[in-house]
Amino acid sequence: MRYFLLILMLNLSLITHIFAADEKNADRHNWQNLTPEVQQLLKQFESNWDNLPKERKNKLLAGAERWESLSPGQKKNVDERFKRWQKLPEDQKKNLTERFKKFKNLPPETQTRLRKIFSQFKNSTPEQREKLREKFKKLSPEKRRQLIKRIHKRRAARKRH
Repeated sequence: MRYFLLILMLNLSLITHIFAADEKNADRHNWQNLTPEVQQLLKQFESNWDNLPKERKNKLLAGAERWESLSPGQKKNVDERFKRWQKLPEDQKKNLTERFKKFKNLPPETQTRLRKIFSQFKNSTPEQREKLREKFKKLSPEKRRQLIKRIHKRRAARKRH
C-alpha cells in the first residue's frame, strides 16, 4: 500500500509540474505578456498571433530573443545579409537553401572542416583566391575529383598522426 501511495504521489507531483510548465508557456505565448521590444520585432504577426501554432510561436520567440542578444554591429551585419538575400533571384535562393540543408546534414566534423577551409580561403588575398578559382576551373571533372580525394586523404593522415 505504501508503495502504491508513493507512486501516486510521484505521479501527481509530475503532473502538477507539467501543468505548471504548460501554464508558464501559455503566458509566454500570450501577446500581452511579451516585452515591448519583442512585440515590436514581431508586430507583423500581432493580428494573427492567437491563431499561430505553438511551435511557430516558439520559433518566432526564440528568433526574437536571439536578435535581442546581438550587439549593434551584429544586428547591422544581419540586416545587410538579409537585404542581400531579398535581392537574390528565386532560383538562386532555392539553390542556396538546398545547399544549406545538405551542409546541415553533414557530420559535425565535416562541417567544422569545411568552415575552416572556407575561413582560410576567405582570409587569403584576392589574388590568391582568384588564382585558386582559375586553377580549379581549368581542371577536368575527373581531375577535380582526384584533387578532392587527395586533399581528404592528406587530412585523414594528418589526423592520425
